[in-house]
Amino acid sequence: MKKVSKKSKRRLLIFGILSIVSIGYFFVTLFGYTYNFLSLKQEETNLKNQLVSLQDKKADLKVEIQKLNDPDYVARYAKENYLYSEDGEYVLKIDDSSPVTIETSNNNYYYIIGGVILVLFIILVLSKKKKEKK
Repeated sequence: MKKVSKKSKRRLLIFGILSIVSIGYFFVTLFGYTYNFLSLKQEETNLKNQLVSLQDKKADLKVEIQKLNDPDYVARYAKENYLYSEDGEYVLKIDDSSPVTIETSNNNYYYIIGGVILVLFIILVLSKKKKEKK
């Protein structure tokens, strides 16, 4: 067995500690860059979605600009949104926020069925009269 000198042990200890610190620094840096890359990738996806949304809005606004060049559309728009009225016109604003419900009762169905039966009865009577005439 060879004897290892204290100087060699000290040198191995120092290089070992430096190696462990270097490897630790490498992994910490790698983790930081990876986290930064993933967050930037997520931000890129969000910005692309926002770009698509804004492009759709831009297209809608271009269509709206073209519509606003039409005097009939401008007049209707002013009447609907700003309660503008011409001479002799009255503006009635109806609240659209409350839902409109129409209640139907079974009595309506009875009237419909009765009407259908009455029409069929009349057709039957008229067809019998035509057969008797022949």
